[in-house]
Amino acid sequence: MLGTATHYGLNVSDMETALSFYRDELGCTVTRRFSISAVQGDIIGVNGVEGEIAFLDANGFEIELIAYEAPPNENSNEAASPHDVGVPHFCLAVDDLDACYDRLGPDRFISEPQQVEDLLIAYLQDPDGNIVELMDRSE
Repeated sequence: MLGTATHYGLNVSDMETALSFYRDELGCTVTRRFSISAVQGDIIGVNGVEGEIAFLDANGFEIELIAYEAPPNENSNEAASPHDVGVPHFCLAVDDLDACYDRLGPDRFISEPQQVEDLLIAYLQDPDGNIVELMDRSE
C-alpha cells in the first residue's frame, strides 16, 4: 500500500534566505515556486494562510520550502536540540564533506565531521535552525 517518499517539507521564516542557503550554498535547483492558495490552509487546518512554496531538486530528492506570511507563527527550533523528541532532520549526500565544512564555515555546523564506519557525517542548521545531515560516502 505504501509508495515511495516524494519530498521533505520545511517551514521557513523567509523564502529568499532559505533559497540562498539551499540553492546557492548547498546547490539545490528550484523546480517550482508559487504563492500559497486557500487550499493550503485546508490541508494544514489553519485559516487565512498566506505565503509562498518552493520545490527544490537535490539530485533526485525533493525539498519543499514553505514560507507562511500569515497568520503569524513562531520558530520552534530556537529552543530545540537535535536530540529532542520530535526534532526532525534529513540527510543529503555530498562528494566532499570536508570541503563543504570549510566552505560553509564551522559556525553553521553543530559539530565537526565525524567518521562513522565508512561514512563521514556532520549535522548543520539552516538559517531557521532546521537540521540537515550531510553524509560523505567517499572516505
